[in-house]
Amino acid sequence: MPKDAHSELLARIATGDENAFRQIFDTYWDSVYGVALTLTKSASLAEEMVQEIFLQIWLKRDKLAAVEKFSGYLFVVARNHIFNVLRKKIREEAFTEHLRNYFRETGDSPAEQLELRETEELFCQAIEKLPPQQRLVFGLCRKQGLSHEEIAVRLKISRHTVKSHMHKALQFIQHYLLSHAEM
Repeated sequence: MPKDAHSELLARIATGDENAFRQIFDTYWDSVYGVALTLTKSASLAEEMVQEIFLQIWLKRDKLAAVEKFSGYLFVVARNHIFNVLRKKIREEAFTEHLRNYFRETGDSPAEQLELRETEELFCQAIEKLPPQQRLVFGLCRKQGLSHEEIAVRLKISRHTVKSHMHKALQFIQHYLLSHAEM
């Protein structure tokens, strides 16, 4: 996009022109998404971040008229937002893991530990009884942490099929655990 057209577009956005904003959004969405996906390894998280980044730009649109190089401005906004989200996520996961460890070490009586082990064994049995494709999809999602999109690409199946396999697997595991827990 020529520099003059860019300046005019940014000036229009600064005044609240939604069509001009849509042009910027459509032009840069793929590149921002690509960076977010590379850094997060999660299609859904990357998509959410891109929406939030463009929302931030819209909310601060009055500053856009003074921006000389929008791609540089967008890069800084995107980088800062992505890193802030990732830092927050790391802190939350570390705290969650700390709580798990605390309660694992302090709260489990021998009876609770035995019950936990039995439940884990039932869970493993349920997974083993899944049809091969459901077991594979479940493992990629829950053990390797891949998104439905990443699994679909890896297995060369649709995202809908991945979602269906996960839904069926979770239903089966839940039913298996409920039917075997009383024994």
